[in-house]
Amino acid sequence: MPRRTGFTLIEVLASLGLCALLATAVAAAVSFSARAERSAARAGEASLLLPSLYVAQRLRPAELPVAPPGWRVVHSTEIVQLADDLRQEWHRLDVADADHEIPAFPLLVLDDAP
Repeated sequence: MPRRTGFTLIEVLASLGLCALLATAVAAAVSFSARAERSAARAGEASLLLPSLYVAQRLRPAELPVAPPGWRVVHSTEIVQLADDLRQEWHRLDVADADHEIPAFPLLVLDDAP
């Protein structure tokens, strides 16, 4: 009896299933690394943004610091009693990423006298 060459239907379906699992695993790994890279880039931008916001608040306390594209800055002030007779003003700048890739963080500036 001559032997037929080729694959059976079960072998073809099994190999297609393995290929689908492999493609899913590769797509998940690539997606995770791309998201981690974007998050690291936004964290790097935030670390460069903090000194510029601090300097802008210290030099021009009456004006709201201008946020670069892709960032939101919310300004609020609080009067804090440091001692019995000493009160100072805290400027709180809440900095948030517009895409919410990194969590929002506050920047507190004490007193606005340059």
